[in-house]
Amino acid sequence: MKFTYQYKTSDGVRHSGEYVARSKTAVYDELRAKGIKAFGVEPAPGLLNRISSLLGWRLLAILFLVVISIVATVGYFRLKSEIPAVEDSVIFAPMRRQIIGDTAIIEDGIKNGWSEVFPEEGERFLASFAIPGVPAGVKTTNVEELEKALRRKVVVEQNDSMEAKQIKAMVEGMKDELRRYLEKGGTISKYGERLVDRQEQELSYYRRIKEEIETAVKSGLPDAEIEAKWKSGNAELRNMGIRLVPMPDAAE
Repeated sequence: MKFTYQYKTSDGVRHSGEYVARSKTAVYDELRAKGIKAFGVEPAPGLLNRISSLLGWRLLAILFLVVISIVATVGYFRLKSEIPAVEDSVIFAPMRRQIIGDTAIIEDGIKNGWSEVFPEEGERFLASFAIPGVPAGVKTTNVEELEKALRRKVVVEQNDSMEAKQIKAMVEGMKDELRRYLEKGGTISKYGERLVDRQEQELSYYRRIKEEIETAVKSGLPDAEIEAKWKSGNAELRNMGIRLVPMPDAAE
C-alpha cells in the first residue's frame, strides 16, 4: 500500500513524500537503507488505499477480479434474458419423449404419422417429430397447414387408446412450443426446418451407437465388453430421450 512520510535533510528542512510498501515497518526499513531517516509514516489518504491496508494488495486484486467476474456474469445473463431465445425453445422440448404402450401400434403410428389419430396434415407433421430419434412418417408440410393446426385444439377423448392420448398431448405441447417460438421472433418455416434437423441428428446418434454395438459383436469381443458397450451406449441415448438399442444376437 501507499504511505506518506516525512524526513529532514542535513540543512534541517522538513520534507514529505510517498512510498509504496507492505507495512509501516517496511517503509522505515527500506528508506533507512536508502539513507533516509523517515518519521511520521502514515497510510496515504484514499478509500482504495485504506482497504488495501486491511486486505493487502494481492487479496484486493483477487477480490477486484471476482467482482468484475460477477458483474460480467450478471450482465451476460441479463442481456441473454432480453434477447429472444429462438433457438433454445426448439432445442429443448420437454414434451418430446418415447411413448409407452403396444409396440406394434407405436411402430405403425410412427410410419404413417399417426394418421389414425390425426386427420389433418399439420398435426401429422408435428406428430412425426414428437418422438426423439425415430424416422419421420410425414417429412414435409407447408406453412398454411401448420397455421391451421395452431388454430385447432386436439382433445384427448376418454375412449382414446393409451398411445393416442400420449401422442395427442405431445402434439399439443409442440403447438405451444411453436407459439412461443413465434412470439420470440421465429417463423413457422424455420421451426419446421429445426424439427427436421433435430430429428436427423437424433437418428444419427442412434445409428452410430447401434453400429458400434453390432461391430463389437461381429469382432468377437468378450460378452462382458459387449454388454458394457451396450449399457454405456444406451445410457447416452437415454439421456437424450432417444429409444434404446436392443442387445444384438451373438455373432455366428
